[in-house]
Amino acid sequence: MARKPQSRKSKPAAGSDPLMRILSAAMDEAAAVGWSHLSLEGVAKRARMKLGDVLTHSPTKAHLLARFANHIDAAALSPVDAVDHTQSVKDRLFDLLMRRFDALQKHRNGIIALMKGVARDPAEAAMLLARLSRSMTATLSAAGLSPHGLMGCAQMMGLKAVYLSALRAWRVDESSDMAKTMAALDKALGFAERAANFASMRGRKRDTAETHPNSA
Repeated sequence: MARKPQSRKSKPAAGSDPLMRILSAAMDEAAAVGWSHLSLEGVAKRARMKLGDVLTHSPTKAHLLARFANHIDAAALSPVDAVDHTQSVKDRLFDLLMRRFDALQKHRNGIIALMKGVARDPAEAAMLLARLSRSMTATLSAAGLSPHGLMGCAQMMGLKAVYLSALRAWRVDESSDMAKTMAALDKALGFAERAANFASMRGRKRDTAETHPNSA
């Protein structure tokens, strides 16, 4: 699927933002020593910052994960001025999720090390999965879908499954254009779209049968 060109907004250099210096250093440190062995002291040294300043922003590794999740959300969502109704829902979701992968790609080695480390830590894994629910809820809203009620919950869970499926493809996709990631995401979104249409069609048929029980 062809991607819609994204506008490039000028951003301050990472060096001028203490939190971004910390996050970039954390990903570099994770790539170097592994997420399980990462320490905030090591992050501070790599960022060339005082340990106390690092701790002010992220007193624990769990806080560091939350801050990085916020960063990825901002990368995906901040360019959205309004819902683009000229696109299909599938294309809107595709663009939003690919922005997340663009942000991840900038820290690829560190993210892969993080994924390996978190997979061995049930508490961190549970925290990230819970945090991902918030991210996918915001993504639904940015795509013009209601995240509320049972239907919204089902859509959020479905979008989470779509993203995690594409994330597995991204992890082994070493191409510079992330072609395999895009293909996996497009396929997963297509499957989710067909499943949603089928569920909606079944719901309409059930409502018709209940309203007109003798119509068959």
